[in-house]
Amino acid sequence: MREASYLKSIPEPELYVFDICDTLFYSNTTFDYIKFVLKEKGWVGKERLFHLYTQKKSPFFVALYFLQKMTKVDWPKKLCLGLLKGLSKSELHLFGQSFEKQFLATKMIEETHQMLDRLKGAGKTIVLLSASIDPVVAAIASKLQVDCRCSELEYDAHNRFTGNLRREMTGQKLVELRQMLSHHDAPFAVATDNFSDRSLVEAACQRYVVVYNDRALKFWQGVDAEFIKLSS
Repeated sequence: MREASYLKSIPEPELYVFDICDTLFYSNTTFDYIKFVLKEKGWVGKERLFHLYTQKKSPFFVALYFLQKMTKVDWPKKLCLGLLKGLSKSELHLFGQSFEKQFLATKMIEETHQMLDRLKGAGKTIVLLSASIDPVVAAIASKLQVDCRCSELEYDAHNRFTGNLRREMTGQKLVELRQMLSHHDAPFAVATDNFSDRSLVEAACQRYVVVYNDRALKFWQGVDAEFIKLSS
């Protein structure tokens, strides 16, 4: 890792913010969780639909890609979430705990987990800020014993999942974070790999950016950060 030049003269962060997918774990946790649940339930037909919605070589996926460009809706995510419609909140959260223990435990990114552990040991305040869904993020936050904010599933009056999101965190992380700080301009640190988090990274007083390839390095060119270089 390269020490960023700005680290020499910065205020102490009030919060240390960590992304989850491909930052703490080698996983797109929302899709991996859905696939995990479908397999556990034995829903073969829905597993086939999941494959259709997410297989990048599928003509259907290509069509969804162009539809997403036009509508600004993440159609693969929306359709895959719909496969879990009708499951209870309690069952989804139990699956989240099983997913964390059985799947994510094998996908941990050592470098960022060590950083998080060092910060916890030093008594720093840590929050997971992710566009992943609450059954997954709640399980991870419980395991790591930290706070979290994330996308949230919508439930009906009987606590059954409607197939929709009540809250989508994509593109809203900085807005959410500002509400957690003691004041609007309070200093914070962030660790992420997401291109969509650029505004969050630029607003941080300490920046740790996970990169997997030259394309990512080029995207973050001009941002003074400590880069954590990994291979997928």
